[in-house]
Amino acid sequence: MNFKTNVKTGLVNILLITCLMFMSAYPCIAASIGSEFAGSSTCRDCHSDLYYGWKSTMHPYKFLDASPETIKGDFTDNNTIGEGETQTRMSREGDSFYISTVGPDGERRLYPVLYLIGQFWRQHYVTEFKNGALHILPAMWNMKTKKWSDYKGIASQTPGSGKFWGDSNLTYQDKCTGCHNTESSINYDATTDTYDTEWAEKGISCEACHGPGKAHSLASKDEKIDTIINPSRIPDPDLAVMVCGRCHIRGTSPDNKYAYPMGYEIGDHLDFLFVEGPKLHDNDTSAANRQQYIDWKKSGHAREGVKCWDCHTVHEQGKANRAMTKLPGSSLCLSCHEVNNIGVHGIHSVNNCVGCHMPATGKRAVQGDVHSHQFKVLYPSVNADTGKAEMNSCSLCHYHEVDSVLELKEALQNSKN
Repeated sequence: MNFKTNVKTGLVNILLITCLMFMSAYPCIAASIGSEFAGSSTCRDCHSDLYYGWKSTMHPYKFLDASPETIKGDFTDNNTIGEGETQTRMSREGDSFYISTVGPDGERRLYPVLYLIGQFWRQHYVTEFKNGALHILPAMWNMKTKKWSDYKGIASQTPGSGKFWGDSNLTYQDKCTGCHNTESSINYDATTDTYDTEWAEKGISCEACHGPGKAHSLASKDEKIDTIINPSRIPDPDLAVMVCGRCHIRGTSPDNKYAYPMGYEIGDHLDFLFVEGPKLHDNDTSAANRQQYIDWKKSGHAREGVKCWDCHTVHEQGKANRAMTKLPGSSLCLSCHEVNNIGVHGIHSVNNCVGCHMPATGKRAVQGDVHSHQFKVLYPSVNADTGKAEMNSCSLCHYHEVDSVLELKEALQNSKN
């Protein structure tokens, strides 16, 4: 053995010993070596307050392994949707959960629930086909009503129509994973029609909003700030809000394949990567969830540079509400806006900024559970003039069958006099 070989062997041995010592001291970091992503547990080592605050938000629970602890739906008693040949039935065997429904081949089969989406509003259940394709099963559990429903009627569609739950164009990989997991690698092989999908982390973790963190976790103190992205430091408000907007938006990618901005990286310009296709009422208000960014762009807040995190907490549970706002209800609005109880603002003894300026026009699980983020009052005069019964800020409380839009319009006009 020559000198060079001895030196090389010695260096390798030193490196191996050093790596083993490093892995023993920092197991979370060591586990991430070989990837650009470090994992939220590594972030916890230095940012424990932010980590446990983030754990109290909804983001970590966007995609979970199915277990008795995570599944909220009733799989034993109230466990059927529909009747006859198209009936969907839920069942449980020990710690395993199943949904019996008609599959892509037109035959009824028992599909194991491997993953689930959501813990707070509604819950969807995900199974895996033999080729690795993940599909959302046609059974949605509504947390509020404690009822099952056929999600978007996908169970009653015809297999192969492109709208049936098990059709190849409706995989979880194509429609969901970009906004429910951190750094998804779909790994689809067209020659074999197989998927080998991986995630840096299930759910929306630290690196989903701050970018890959391995270099940051290993950097020296002087290099820390330059090796991670903090959206709040992006000087362009619109570009900064795109970090949130990448998921709080609805549409398709330019190739019409993905329902999320495939290829978007934190700090990129979102508009060049995403084609908007929002669901709107005729009065231009959102009719569905996941459109907050679209609303915000139309708002005075956007024009003035008010960003998502100016109102919402992003690293901790919200203050007395599920919307994760920094203050509850109208007190948040009044922390910036001064309101005098005269005219329109003097109609009610207790003003409700959110009720009028953020009317619940959209639908997530049930109609009216999504607030508009345009921050504008929807006056009943629109309904009175057009004759349409779309929601407005008044009729959400003063129902049309009790107070007509004409009466509401007149009341508002009188308040201004």
